[in-house]
Amino acid sequence: MADTKKSNPTPPQGASFVVGQADFTSDFAEQLTIEFSGRVPEDRIQSWPMVYILTNRDEAYVGQTTSLSRRIAQHGDNPEKRRFETVNAVYNPEFNASVALDYEHRLIDLMQGDGRFFLTNRNAGQAPTNYYSRDAYASMFDELWNELRDLELVKNSIYEIEQTEAFKFSPFKVLNTDQESAMQSILAAISERLKSADATTTTPIVVQGMPGTGKTVLAIALLKTLKDLAASQDEEHAEFKGINVRLLEPITGLRMTIQKALAKTVNLSKDDIIGPNDLAKPEFGYKPGKKGFDVVLVDESHKLGMRKNLTPRQYGFYDDVTQALGLPQASPQIDWVLNQVRVPIFFYDPLQIIGPKSIGVHLIEDRLGECVKSPIELRSQMRVKGGNDYLEYMQQLLFDQKPSPRRFEDYDLVLHTDFAEFNDCFETTLEQHSLTRMVAGYAWKWKTKGSKNPDDFDICLDGVKKRWNRTFRDWVGKGMDNADIAREVGCIHSIQGYDLSHAFVIIGNDLRYSTIANKLYADKGSYFDINGKRTASDEELETYLRNIYYVLLTRGIEATHVYVCDPCLRNYLSQLMRVV
Repeated sequence: MADTKKSNPTPPQGASFVVGQADFTSDFAEQLTIEFSGRVPEDRIQSWPMVYILTNRDEAYVGQTTSLSRRIAQHGDNPEKRRFETVNAVYNPEFNASVALDYEHRLIDLMQGDGRFFLTNRNAGQAPTNYYSRDAYASMFDELWNELRDLELVKNSIYEIEQTEAFKFSPFKVLNTDQESAMQSILAAISERLKSADATTTTPIVVQGMPGTGKTVLAIALLKTLKDLAASQDEEHAEFKGINVRLLEPITGLRMTIQKALAKTVNLSKDDIIGPNDLAKPEFGYKPGKKGFDVVLVDESHKLGMRKNLTPRQYGFYDDVTQALGLPQASPQIDWVLNQVRVPIFFYDPLQIIGPKSIGVHLIEDRLGECVKSPIELRSQMRVKGGNDYLEYMQQLLFDQKPSPRRFEDYDLVLHTDFAEFNDCFETTLEQHSLTRMVAGYAWKWKTKGSKNPDDFDICLDGVKKRWNRTFRDWVGKGMDNADIAREVGCIHSIQGYDLSHAFVIIGNDLRYSTIANKLYADKGSYFDINGKRTASDEELETYLRNIYYVLLTRGIEATHVYVCDPCLRNYLSQLMRVV
């Protein structure tokens, strides 16, 4: 009887990569054959999984194929590809088709963040891949990247790239299963809506997720995909052709960061990322009495504002918009979106509403109705290595749900009892991880506002003097290039929407613990964000403060370090965190 047993697949042994280069001409295959001579079997150019990079002086295109000769010939017939000058082919004897696809995704994502070339790829929001020995192949990727650096096809190390905002906000991120499912559902809903002749109805969609579930990543991937479809000549997706699609980012600093991160992305421009006021500007698509925007992706939609606690100058800008849109003067910004957009997509987290200037849960529910009651949900944690368990633990801790003490695999949650030691630990960590920042609740007055004297300070704890962030706009990113900024203490307005490698969180006296009631409470007298409390009731302020610290305590990817000012709260948290 014949042996019917199947042999088990063999894991990779770490074979070396071979990178061959040839002119992007009709005889490139002959050139590569010579380039590969003695290192790669001759038939592999015709039939073998490979990754390749087409380049000219300023642009690059990354692809993968099982037949390099046939694929490059196809590119040669494509007018868009003829401007490339060089074929850079990556061979490895242990490649298979799944590995080549995975490496293509990884190269696109990293090269977008690297910035050496302007990437012309159009495959945003890539689907996840899984295959045998994926981790082993992933560990081999560093060797390939180093070879590409030697060839000057990339300029930065992987670690350096992963610390940049261009990488974090890349539209080429591989989406997890939640995000991929959400993207397909949203694209299908948009397609159906665009095929309708009715240009007056608004069809909102709500995407809800906790911090770190990739709401902004999904929004950016959707923007890139929709912009590519809008520019496409593909008749199969004709309904998308020429549509006006924008990403609305209410947080000014984050908007500027995303604009900068997407600067070298085909089919995207700075004007594709807008603020709320831009909904009333003709240059972006505003049309009086009509819906001038087909699709708007509203990131951090819980930060959409209301006509509350504004400066006199801000009132003027606000009123100009409501007047242009023909809305009542007090209309919240969510009404601006619903007034101007056929398909608005709201990315939302109710626990990140941090002050009375933002629209509240009740207003969102009133305006969006069933959409917010049955949202598309993102559940998988992408930021914090402690996972969803860590986020739920922080929620239980801050909202008096009396959690049992926990530890988290691959994640460090540490309570420091001495601020000088806390600050020393911060300094050491910052030297090793450039995306480390110290953040705090607004429990100290901003005395240094406008001061250029480096000796001025706002916070003094255990004799250590610190100052608030000098800017709200891209404070995290500016700290990458300026050590003084990196050593400032960021408030909630400078950090919401951003990731940190290690977060050092100061819980000020604005949040305390009652040993009598056995619960947390807000100390209004120790909270100094004037606009954050001016029209808030005591109950609302307590909710805002709990939400603020929830945001601060869920920024850190690798670890969260905590220092607590209130002795009673410090003692309570010492039972729930590792103490040093």
